[in-house]
Amino acid sequence: MSKKGQVAATEKSKELTSNEVRLQKVLEDLHLHQAELEMQNDELRIANEKLELQQIKFSGIYDLAPIGYYILDKNGLVTEVNNAGVNLLGVARGVVVGKRLQSFVTEDHRDIYHIFLRKMLSSGEKQSCQLKINSARQGDFYVQMEGIAIQPVRSLPLQCDIAVIDITERVKTENDLSKTKERLELALEASSSGTWDLNADTMIFHLDESNLKICGLPGPKFDGKYQSFINLINPEDKQSVDKAFRNAIIHKQEINIECRFSNKITKDCFVNIRGHVHTGKHQSDRFIGTMTDITLRKNLEEEAQRIKREQQRNIALATVDAEENERIRISDALHDSVSQLLYGIRLKLELVLDAERPDEVIKEVSDLLAMATRETRNISFELAPSILTDFGLPTTIDEMAKRLSTSNLTIRTNLSRLERRMDILLETNIFRILQELVNNAMKHANASLIVIDVRKGAKVELSVSDNGSGFLDGPDYISMGSGLSRIKNRLSLYNGTLVINSKPGEGTTVAVTLDTRPS
Repeated sequence: MSKKGQVAATEKSKELTSNEVRLQKVLEDLHLHQAELEMQNDELRIANEKLELQQIKFSGIYDLAPIGYYILDKNGLVTEVNNAGVNLLGVARGVVVGKRLQSFVTEDHRDIYHIFLRKMLSSGEKQSCQLKINSARQGDFYVQMEGIAIQPVRSLPLQCDIAVIDITERVKTENDLSKTKERLELALEASSSGTWDLNADTMIFHLDESNLKICGLPGPKFDGKYQSFINLINPEDKQSVDKAFRNAIIHKQEINIECRFSNKITKDCFVNIRGHVHTGKHQSDRFIGTMTDITLRKNLEEEAQRIKREQQRNIALATVDAEENERIRISDALHDSVSQLLYGIRLKLELVLDAERPDEVIKEVSDLLAMATRETRNISFELAPSILTDFGLPTTIDEMAKRLSTSNLTIRTNLSRLERRMDILLETNIFRILQELVNNAMKHANASLIVIDVRKGAKVELSVSDNGSGFLDGPDYISMGSGLSRIKNRLSLYNGTLVINSKPGEGTTVAVTLDTRPS
């Protein structure tokens, strides 16, 4: 080989050695990137599990629901509570979380609560009880408590989901009804009763004038026979009344029975028959007693039962409707935002190993994770802003304005005399009304400026103004406005009013006034 050929071979050998070194370095870098991707994949898996856990919490607790929801651990400590639950107890959220729920139960009802909690933990089935709870705001009140012990995820500990409904008014109504019932019974016994007697040997039955009116018979039409009296009784009750009378006569015992008399005048008349056997010297045994018209009492009892069933049905329907609406709302929010981002993250991760620039793909995954975190926080704020319970209405309104402001839209707030906290339910309704009005302005007004004014005096005055396009179709558009029906429902709780002023091209102002106390 010539000298020139040897030199060329040597150069080629060096070039091959250099390529091997670079290839080795590339392989090392790939192994390093693979380890980093595995770590990041674990972090993404943990983040996904946390998001799934958050979704479970959303589906179990609805801060906007009209009844209180609590999540307890196996020791009875409160781990989660919604706004309605906080409002029931009349204290801040931080006071409730981490504390035993039994501490809010009055001492005379704690045994009932302990039995309820023990059965719930041991049976795994739904349990229910009625308790008296002490509120820092309204003192003692009655609640219906229902709960079940579940384990949402195998890796998580057992938890108790509890719903609490204020039934103070129902208990008060039942007590008033019971007292009214007692007074009615006394009144009926005093004014709508008469006497009767039955000869045990001849079976002649005598009714006084009051009892003849109860039976719907004028005196001459009653022949005084026992069987004639029995024939006046409703066919469905006839046999049981006859048996009660005969047993009382034979065994010389008292009778106390209720039945119906059916006739053309009174139709079905409910009566209470009471009596006992009187034994006299050298006389036949006589069965004497009273008969009282209890039709009004029976009708009231049936009406009370009907009202009670209707109230229970309405409460159940309202609870189910609220739960279903919140489930749909939460599901849509998660599907349209967080779920889409997680799906994008998954697709990006599948491209990492085959990508020429894996670091760029990792950065895109990191950006998507940041977006998912922001969306989760936004959903949490939209569903139940804990800032409202913790920091009050002014801070929550300012935070909403900050979140919704963009480069093309400025939202300003003017808040006056809101230093003192109001009832948490009133603050929640004020915030939801403002939130609905601002969302409507953003969707329909094409505005660049929205101004929120809130002032508290004898009443709470709210207004939301924009510099947008105004209403082009007049009152018909206003009546069909998105969300206005929900606003009116909230206003009805506080004797509120709503006035809308709008002109095409000059923007819109919506003014709302509420009483500080619910109607």
